[in-house]
Amino acid sequence: MNIFQKGTLVLREAEIIDLIRNKTTLDRFLENLFQTLENGFVNFAAKQFVNPPRHEFYFTKGSVEAMSASDQEYFSCKIVNTHKDNPTQYDLPTIIANGILVDGKTGYPLMITGSSILTALRTGVASAIATKYLANRDSKQIGIIGNGAQAIPQLHAISFVRDIESVYLFDTDISASKSMSKSARKFMKDLNISIESDIEKLCQKSEIIVTATCKEHNTLPVVRHHWVKQGTHINAVGGDSPGKIEIEQKLLQKSKIVVDFQDQAVYEGESQQVLEDGIYSDLAEVVAGKKKGRETRDEITVFDSVGFAMEDLQVYKMIYEMAIKEGVGTFMNITSKPDNCKNLYKSFFNL
Repeated sequence: MNIFQKGTLVLREAEIIDLIRNKTTLDRFLENLFQTLENGFVNFAAKQFVNPPRHEFYFTKGSVEAMSASDQEYFSCKIVNTHKDNPTQYDLPTIIANGILVDGKTGYPLMITGSSILTALRTGVASAIATKYLANRDSKQIGIIGNGAQAIPQLHAISFVRDIESVYLFDTDISASKSMSKSARKFMKDLNISIESDIEKLCQKSEIIVTATCKEHNTLPVVRHHWVKQGTHINAVGGDSPGKIEIEQKLLQKSKIVVDFQDQAVYEGESQQVLEDGIYSDLAEVVAGKKKGRETRDEITVFDSVGFAMEDLQVYKMIYEMAIKEGVGTFMNITSKPDNCKNLYKSFFNL
């Protein structure tokens, strides 16, 4: 059966969730995704991917990004938004994503899929990979600033690489913190969780800090340099566009900064506040062993995570293989095959 006879796999997000819940477990899926992304970073360091910086479209209420990447066999593109008023005004998630996986040999669309949950999970796993290489091995206290949809995957994935005992939560919406606390206790039953009203105290108690906010552009950072103790590792996740920052510049200047994708981070991540020579490395070089990760107990490390398309391509390939194996999704001939490939008018309009 050739590609066209099979058609394009349309995979609804509900079907992805069923795959994870019924054909594996969430823990096992995250473990497999960890290995998949870690391999992706190694291959990225070996220049096995083509990954241009994403293109962002700005609207009054938010932004939409187009993210594309390819390896030797596949191409993918994801369209993902950030609209911070969605939960309160439209009862929609802040981030909604949809993607396409394309056969590199022919350009034929192999899969179209909802990607919001995949985006959240792969972002959490990317932070876990960074934490593995950059945080002190005995780190047990984690503070999470911004307790929306991204916060739970961050905590869950990081718990695979560090023995987390205590979690400190802060959000301007206390109901988000309460909801996260309730969910976290279901998969980490012995966890000590406290909801904080003061970011400074959260930072002072934390050995790992995650910032995952939807703060406004051109506003003050949420983490100040004198709040963070020596030896802390920070996963900075919320920065995703010019003028949107979470970490104070003075803190960055005294930290070892590792980025996920430098071409984007210097434009829209925390690294927009420093010169390029202020960046130590990208995560791919660290994972591949070309650069050292944490070198001393006292250094402060920052993972500047803006998210990039290599991660999406890796997770799309993974979920495509799972769906094919389990017979999940619907094949459709979205692309028509003309009788005469060089004359579309003759094929489609009989002209």
